[in-house]
Amino acid sequence: MDGSESEDDSSNHSLDISIRRARISDVDGIVSVYSSSIDYLDVESRDWIESIVRRRSRRARIYVAIGDGSVLGFIVVYKKRSRAYIDAFAVDPRYRGRGIGQHLLNYVEKVLATEGVERVYLTVKNHNSRALGIYIRNGYRISNIVLILEASSGDIDSSMDRLDSVAVKIDSIKRSVFPKVRLLDTAIWSNYTWDVDDAIYRASTEEAIAITVYRGRRLVGVARISINQNRIVVERLALSFYKPTESLKMAINAIKMRLVQQSDKIIAIPVDSTKSSLLRTLISMGFKVVDSEYVLYKDLLENIDNEIQQEQEMVAVHR
Repeated sequence: MDGSESEDDSSNHSLDISIRRARISDVDGIVSVYSSSIDYLDVESRDWIESIVRRRSRRARIYVAIGDGSVLGFIVVYKKRSRAYIDAFAVDPRYRGRGIGQHLLNYVEKVLATEGVERVYLTVKNHNSRALGIYIRNGYRISNIVLILEASSGDIDSSMDRLDSVAVKIDSIKRSVFPKVRLLDTAIWSNYTWDVDDAIYRASTEEAIAITVYRGRRLVGVARISINQNRIVVERLALSFYKPTESLKMAINAIKMRLVQQSDKIIAIPVDSTKSSLLRTLISMGFKVVDSEYVLYKDLLENIDNEIQQEQEMVAVHR
């Protein structure tokens, strides 16, 4: 999940653009920009994007920059109470360097601020230093790093005591309902996206697998998983706060035993770098760090306070 935008906004080329929430007629243009930015964005399907637009949710939205009669850029943003998360951000490569990304980001930040959002988060892949510099220049700060860990299912250490009475429920994400209990998410973006994404999955043709793991009557953890050929991507993994490392082992073994059939598969899991005990557990089980993303944030109210102070200083000078 990379909210990265690699545009250099230092150019002064003028272009008449308008910014608004996306409409169904914008979907093809969004997909085109998405595809052209594949180096910095994960692949999303047209149906998924259309489902977000059709739902008109206050929690998940897409904003677009329109110019020359087409979509020149877009931002996918999730909102949860006083926090927001930018899930994807891109500008058409043919129009980069004209300030479109800057205008689009400023617009979305102002909309969120008026709705009471105090802090907005995003992630940038570790190789996208240009985007990282742009965000820092715009007042974003690095809070931590999300590590992407992978292991071949055949290399995962499955030895574990106390696997008796472990029950695993597997279902389509369209039919499943995750338990409404507080859990420890392994990656920051899950806190803002998972419940909205579940609703979007039900409205789209995209498919995912929901896994719920119990030991006796106690909930161990939940996972949302997508499978692409020999690759199992754990899009969300949330664990019980009671003995989370033990819960992690149970969840990984449940995924391995129930989803890996004949041939080995690669299992990929994102984990916040701050969750050191979970990272140590995964590495001890055979996982390796293969990639990482910077987590950045910006305090919108602080930005508004600075603007007010600047305006007051300008008024005082004119007096």
